[in-house]
Amino acid sequence: MKKHWRKSNRWHAGFTLIELLVVIAILTILGSLLLGSLARGKLAVQRVACLNNLKQWGNAAHLYANDNDDKLPREAATDGINTWEMAAALTNRDVWYNALAETARVPTMAEYAQTPSSQEGFYSAAKIFHCPRARFSPVAATYPNFSLAINSRLMLDFEAVPGNMFDSQMTRLGQIKVPVKTALFLDAGIPGEDRLSPFQTAYSGQPKAYASQFAGRHRRAGNIGFAAGNVMTLRGEVVVDMDPSSVNRGRAIYPPGEVIWRHDPALVP
Repeated sequence: MKKHWRKSNRWHAGFTLIELLVVIAILTILGSLLLGSLARGKLAVQRVACLNNLKQWGNAAHLYANDNDDKLPREAATDGINTWEMAAALTNRDVWYNALAETARVPTMAEYAQTPSSQEGFYSAAKIFHCPRARFSPVAATYPNFSLAINSRLMLDFEAVPGNMFDSQMTRLGQIKVPVKTALFLDAGIPGEDRLSPFQTAYSGQPKAYASQFAGRHRRAGNIGFAAGNVMTLRGEVVVDMDPSSVNRGRAIYPPGEVIWRHDPALVP
C-alpha cells in the first residue's frame, strides 16, 4: 500500500493499481469457487430427486402387485413409441404409466393425454414421471417422452412369444431371483440427449427401457430403482457394455455384475 503526502501534513493511505488487480483476481477466484459449489449442489439435489421418483414408482409397483396376484403391470401399450392416444385408451389402463400412477394417487398418463394443454402439463407438472435433469426436445410435443421408464426385460418368455408380448407376460415379483440387483425402473434416454455409448440405440423416450437406453444424465451416471425397493446411482460403464469388441456392446453387461435385467440372472438380457 502506498502512502501519499497531503498539505495537512497527514499521511493518506491508498491502493496501487497492482493491489486493486490482486484483490479483483482473488474475488474472481472466490466467486468461481462459489458458483462451482452451487452448481455441484444443484446437480446433487436433482440426482436425489430423481432417485426419490424411482423409489416412489418402486413402492407403487409393490402395492400394485399386492392387489394383482403378485404381477407387475404391463410395460407399454405397444412395442415402440406410445402415442398420446394409446396412453388415453381404456384398454391401456393396466400399463404402468396408468396403473401405477393410479396406485400412487397421482394423475395418470390417460389424464395428461387429453388435451394439448394437459400434454404440456405432463412435462411441467408431472414431477414423478421425470428426472429433473432431463431436457426435452421439440419432439416431446408429438408423443409422450419418458425420462424414467420400466425395465423392458422383465417380461416372461421375452424371446419365446414375440407375437404375444403384451398378453399378461409381465413377471411376478416373487419370481425375481435377485431383487436387490434386478432393475425395475431406470433413467431412460430421451431424444436430443447424448448417449453414454455410441453403440447404444438412439434414445427414443419409450415407457420401457433397458441398458441400451440407459441415460447418463447425472455426470455420466444414471439412477436405477431395483425390485427390492432400493435405489442407486451407477456409473455408465458398470451398466452398459462399453467394449467396442464385445458382442454385447451398447447393451447390458453379461454375465451381469451390478445390474440384472431378467428375472433370472442366468438368462441373457
